[in-house]
Amino acid sequence: MDEVSLKLIELQVAIPRTMDAGKMAAELTQKGMVHQAHLSETNRKRQIIESKKVSGKKHTEKNLLHNKDHTSAKPLSKHPFKGQEIDYSG
Repeated sequence: MDEVSLKLIELQVAIPRTMDAGKMAAELTQKGMVHQAHLSETNRKRQIIESKKVSGKKHTEKNLLHNKDHTSAKPLSKHPFKGQEIDYSG
């Protein structure tokens, strides 16, 4: 009968430890998933910021080129003997 009582005592200690181990395993799994979700969200935000920087540079460069074209064009000056209008009526 002493053997049976020792086994019952061992079970009383082993069952709570098993439950604690299960909880710890579940927490570790969730922690990994949360960490992975956080990393993917950080990467997504970084990509959005980078794409805005690139598109902002494209717009700036395009505007600079556009402005250079307009500023480099000389205004039409009146020629001393040529007219300013073209007569298309035959």
